Amino acid sequence: MQGIPGCPYISPHDTVALTERKLGAELPLVISGVIWGSSFVTSKIGVEHMDPVLFSFLRYLFASLSIIPILIFFKRFDRKVLTNKYIIAISILNAVAMALQNISMTMTTSTNAVLLININIVFIALLAVLILKEVLTRRTIAGLLLGMFGAFIITTNGSFDSLAGGNVLGNMIALISGLLWAFYVIYLTKALHSGVDEVSATLVTILYTMLALLPLSIVVQPSYAVDATAIGMAIYGGIMCTTVAFLLYNYGLRVLGATTASVILLTEMVFGMFFSIIFLNEIPTVAIAIGAGLILIAVWIMSMKKKDGAVARPKIHE
Repeated sequence: MQGIPGCPYISPHDTVALTERKLGAELPLVISGVIWGSSFVTSKIGVEHMDPVLFSFLRYLFASLSIIPILIFFKRFDRKVLTNKYIIAISILNAVAMALQNISMTMTTSTNAVLLININIVFIALLAVLILKEVLTRRTIAGLLLGMFGAFIITTNGSFDSLAGGNVLGNMIALISGLLWAFYVIYLTKALHSGVDEVSATLVTILYTMLALLPLSIVVQPSYAVDATAIGMAIYGGIMCTTVAFLLYNYGLRVLGATTASVILLTEMVFGMFFSIIFLNEIPTVAIAIGAGLILIAVWIMSMKKKDGAVARPKIHE
């Protein structure tokens, strides 16, 4: 179903979106961007001390354990989520994408991995139009293009020569990982818009992802050698970069939609650079600083979308 030209489409479940935006729906996405920005550093350290697939499994194992206090805190759980077809499907997608991302980081440069994974914002925008029937306004397109250009500058330092490094297979694996996450975002949005509780969806997705990673870690026959550093990175990745970050992200995604949420989440690249400066002693170049500025401008453009121009229209269930 098409929305009114020039106006973002809002499903019946999202008629509350305009009110919730006033409460700062963008803020949870920015916070999740901060947390996921730190995950680039912790994941890189983790896969240097542990097999990448095993690291992925342990990260979600610790995330699953952190679910218990979350359940106690929120005191709500929708059992229907356990059998929701979208939640089951995206959990499998998430498991495969996470394993592929960590594998790619051992085969190619961090620059290539970040660019090829985050280029999924283009796939998300296209799939949002085709599957979710979201309408791309001029402002949305401007923010999308500006954000992608900023992401390109950050990851390449403004030079195509940086893409010549790394392993071709590693580059392809990173690209496939990003594509899988594009479908993950789309069908998670579809599930949330159908009325699925975001807290329950987050908890079940984490649990199912962990279960899906278990056979993957066995099939690829990883090395089971671990050390304290690897365990520490897996614990942080599980609690903060998985449970906490996904709770915040899912809320923002439900309110703002797939495309807008994805553009705002590009802030993770900016914060990833910030944490690299602090913990890895990496000094940003002028080009990288410009790219970070462009992403922040793109986020501002997306967050300043017309709030009064959105018209809620009933969605016809087919």
